[in-house]
Amino acid sequence: MQINRIYEIDSCDDIELSIKRESKLEFKLCFDDEKKSEALVFITPGLGGDADDNYREHLAQTIASDLNVAVVSVNYHCIGNRPQTGSTFYLDEIDKLILDATTQAAGIKLPYSVDKIQNYDQMSEIFHFINQALIKGKKEGKFRLDYFLNLHVSLQPTKNEYQNFGIMQAQDLINVALYLKKNAPFDTMGGGIPVIMIGSSHGGYLSHLAAKIAPWLINGVIDNSSYAKFLWKLVGFGKEIDFMQYSEFSTFDFFQHIKVFCSSKTFWTSNSSSPYFFSPARRMIRNILEPSHLQIQTTYPKPYYVSYHSFYDGRIAPPEDKIELYDIFQKYHFNAKLYMIKEQSQIDGKFIKSLDHGMGMSIKTLIKKELPIMLEKIKNNPKKEYKDKSISYPCEDLLYSFTQKEDKIFLEIKGNK
Repeated sequence: MQINRIYEIDSCDDIELSIKRESKLEFKLCFDDEKKSEALVFITPGLGGDADDNYREHLAQTIASDLNVAVVSVNYHCIGNRPQTGSTFYLDEIDKLILDATTQAAGIKLPYSVDKIQNYDQMSEIFHFINQALIKGKKEGKFRLDYFLNLHVSLQPTKNEYQNFGIMQAQDLINVALYLKKNAPFDTMGGGIPVIMIGSSHGGYLSHLAAKIAPWLINGVIDNSSYAKFLWKLVGFGKEIDFMQYSEFSTFDFFQHIKVFCSSKTFWTSNSSSPYFFSPARRMIRNILEPSHLQIQTTYPKPYYVSYHSFYDGRIAPPEDKIELYDIFQKYHFNAKLYMIKEQSQIDGKFIKSLDHGMGMSIKTLIKKELPIMLEKIKNNPKKEYKDKSISYPCEDLLYSFTQKEDKIFLEIKGNK
């Protein structure tokens, strides 16, 4: 019989920013108690549509039914950072500066100062006022008919969370794996059950990052269209540099004459004098494509990797970065395969549906194609127990050390002399 359970556990605090976590980590487990689970399979959602709970639950049930695996879905830190996954809109101080400067430049006099905007209702009222002013101005010939304003708003993720980007999220995945190896409601072969991470886009990135942080734990990664380096536009503070170029997304859906750019709440900043400065060291630890770090990984048990990527995915996940990453994997004798999709003839309408980011590929199709192959590889070459469950990465002036102890992964950051 298929069993579905929901768990809440303690995971990690934000060691980088010295912020104590307020929320529990929630995850779901789906398995068939009449089958022997051969692996813990993490299906890690990215941003937006594939983070939908109903979709994820149906997918987990299908995979657990079709294969002898237990399927895990983790609501990692800041997963609810899109309107469709529960985030809410607000204006921070930078958003208000953009609003004030942009409306003044357009000659639109607001009914009250932007400093007085304290909540969503007031923000919505002001945006409606601006939209109506633009409609009226076009009728009077003050603006061209195709004119619109560019404005920025911030997204408050669910659970009062914020965008740390990558590190806490990958730690969440690892902590769930460690918890289930010890506390799963089925036989885990003495804790030796393999762990396979699967994801698309940001989910694929986190799968690679989890393998970087705990290579002794992760047996395999199956990925579609992940980025090999962190994305400025997803860290949240890109608006300090250029709110149009480095926002997470933009839309005309809310107001016909206002292009609304959106970014998640974050404490990271480009201000080098701030303790929250997103320094080169912070960037390095988040990159999967970091040659010196990949060399360190070669001294640890090597996970299996397989990835699909569009050659024309330049906007979100540059293909040249992915090609370089997998070339280095090959150089260091990882069992890693990259399928770079280049030709229209490769679009079959079932597995590959386009050459855009993600290629229209369903995660279910990817899993059914690649998971049985990876399970067979792992079965034929089981990972040996690795005693030194700690890894350190020099990052400019900082040393990031990840250590597994007491069935959790801990991060320690020291100066790198």
